[in-house]
Amino acid sequence: MRLTPALLLIAALPAAAALPANLDRLQPDLSRLATTPRFELPVADVVNARRLADTKPGIAQRFAVGLPTALQLSDGSWETTDSETAIWRLRLHSNGARSLNLELARVRLPAGAQLWLYDSAGKVTQGPYTAAHVNRDGRLWTAAVAAEDAVLELRVPPSQRDAAHMQIVQVNHGYRDILKAGGESKSGSCNIDTVCAQANAWRDDLRSVARITIGGTYLCTGQLINNVRQDLTPFFITADHCLIGESDTPAESVVFYWNYATSSCGGAPDGSLEQNQSGSTFVADNTASDFTLVRLAQTPPAEFNIYYAGFDISGVPPQSGAGIHHPQGDEKRISLYDTPATQAQANIEGRTVDAWRVNWSQGTTEQGSSGSGLWNQDHRLIGVLSGGEASCDNRGGNDFYGRLDVAWTAEPQAAGQLKAHLDPDDSGVTSVPGRDPTRAADPVTTPAPAPTPPPPTVAPAPTKGGSSPFAGSLDLVLLALFGFARFRRVRRV
Repeated sequence: MRLTPALLLIAALPAAAALPANLDRLQPDLSRLATTPRFELPVADVVNARRLADTKPGIAQRFAVGLPTALQLSDGSWETTDSETAIWRLRLHSNGARSLNLELARVRLPAGAQLWLYDSAGKVTQGPYTAAHVNRDGRLWTAAVAAEDAVLELRVPPSQRDAAHMQIVQVNHGYRDILKAGGESKSGSCNIDTVCAQANAWRDDLRSVARITIGGTYLCTGQLINNVRQDLTPFFITADHCLIGESDTPAESVVFYWNYATSSCGGAPDGSLEQNQSGSTFVADNTASDFTLVRLAQTPPAEFNIYYAGFDISGVPPQSGAGIHHPQGDEKRISLYDTPATQAQANIEGRTVDAWRVNWSQGTTEQGSSGSGLWNQDHRLIGVLSGGEASCDNRGGNDFYGRLDVAWTAEPQAAGQLKAHLDPDDSGVTSVPGRDPTRAADPVTTPAPAPTPPPPTVAPAPTKGGSSPFAGSLDLVLLALFGFARFRRVRRV
């Protein structure tokens, strides 16, 4: 979410996780669904869960509520279709859901097992998930399907049937349409599709950006980031206020959706969410510079054609550049600025956040854009989105990006800074180019010392308008009443 700088809560917690290889698509046998056991989630549970969620001021954009369950293999049904495959299925129905995704626990998938999630119409399948995708604690979060009725299907060799085990501990009921089930864009009309000509100069950088869901219930943006060694370690950076690391939103619960973009400029919202992967491990975070760094559980498949964003931590103000993001969880958009960004100290819930203040010449950002990157004119990442005033209804409003030069050595310990992970050899390099994993790395050079920039100004805490749910004093009262209801952060050092 894009956060008004007066409102920020943070968290970080260790985890590990999984990656579905969605390359071999399952063709569901829908003729079996009539006899497949179906679990109905109580409507009252959905209403009550959403009411509770709406009374707690959010940080990252919320799109779903979690409904605890206690389902296991005994709640579904088995059939053996041939000598090579035993199939287990269970239908899940949550009335009115725009999407469904699952949290699984105590997962044991024997050799040869594949787990799938698909809608009951057979239009979208997520998976296959295998033993390689289950984290060290036996947990797994799935990607979402756009449906109120979904099927979980497990396929195993018949001899391995008794070795399989899992529990469905939570079904996440999507009440906002983040999968285009309604076929309409939700973000403002001034946003610029990345297929448009304005993005031509940023084709490589675009490939580093992913839409992410956290805990199956929250939505943000982030990007793969290069390191000084340029060794293709899959580090991924987003905003700390995206809540990665709380007890209900661990790093292992993050699902990364790559290359989610429209096929034509200004055309229908027809992007595909099939290229996704699940799971990461917490690496570091810091509140004051609003960053979280995780490491993907696995390197994205070559077919995803991803890119590692370059970065600059010199602190030199950028003269122009771009922001790349997923507003409202929609397909990827680009925003451009052609006047220098300035350093500012944004007041975020009584704390000072060192930020880049930027004013867009084209485009904007919205909820769901949080954690997305700010690039300078040299195609180097210099910050991640914390919040701001900009919207299609407020084109002159500023946005604020937590500065990477501050995040570099934000705290003494490794878990509170970027340098220990992106430059473990203490090279002194301040600017690293982007990296295409299919090509040789460009050389890393350290620029000459830059002139000392002017002291930052203190930015007044803006009041969000337009799409933000935090506009107005009533929301500040709600935050005061409910801000302490969130879990306390626990960090692995």
